[in-house]
Amino acid sequence: MKKHSYSKSCFLLLSNLILFLIFGCNVDEIPPELASGLRGWFIMDENNKGANISWYEVEDEDFDKYIVYRALNGMQPVEIGETENNFFLDTEVQWLETYEYYIQSVDEIGNKSDLSDSLLISIYSASGKWDITDYDSSSLCINHNQSVNTGSGTIQQKGYFLADGYELIINDDLENENVFIGDTIYSKMLFSACSIDSLYWDANGWMTYQYTILDTTINGDTINTLKNHFPVYYMLDVSNPAGGQITFSSPLFNNIELEHSLKYCNGNAIFN
Repeated sequence: MKKHSYSKSCFLLLSNLILFLIFGCNVDEIPPELASGLRGWFIMDENNKGANISWYEVEDEDFDKYIVYRALNGMQPVEIGETENNFFLDTEVQWLETYEYYIQSVDEIGNKSDLSDSLLISIYSASGKWDITDYDSSSLCINHNQSVNTGSGTIQQKGYFLADGYELIINDDLENENVFIGDTIYSKMLFSACSIDSLYWDANGWMTYQYTILDTTINGDTINTLKNHFPVYYMLDVSNPAGGQITFSSPLFNNIELEHSLKYCNGNAIFN
């Protein structure tokens, strides 16, 4: 009886060993699909900043999660978080830094894909005050999520805008006693509204140029003439905070160089 039981045990052990040899090596070691289609942009909402990243969903049946990596200045990517969704918001960022982001997909067993292609995002906003270095008294103001009055009330327009009818004063010598007849004593540019691209930080539109010339004097009173020019097409590039520019289609105007003051138009700092 013991001999029969012993034989039976050996038979079961041998069967399990065969089954293990046949099926035990069939463990999933295939990594999940590589994340692709990365896209992202800088976002700002009520003075909060961050890098908003998204990518195409991985379709593997045993998919578990994504791991997000970030690199700065060409350094080794470092894990900064994980998510089950195909999007991620990185709020631990610094103003004027540029980051590289990578995504790694992981399945339920723990197999990991290679890192995805990198996505480059600059932590930078075009909104606020832009100083014009050649004209001490002039600045360009770009609004973020501006309020617009309509017939049915006030709405908040999302995005970055140069307001309609914005006046850029580039010369103001109305009170200057040292000007002579024929001098331009006042000049300004009137810009049409334009929406600024939040990925490339550029825009375009139309502007008119107005100027006042000292004509003559009668009994000490200044008589001057106002001249208007036809609209001129302009390109606005504010992708570089240390030196953006406005370029014009007309050779009558020089490019205007801009410099971001890192402040809102009311003087408050963009980021604390």
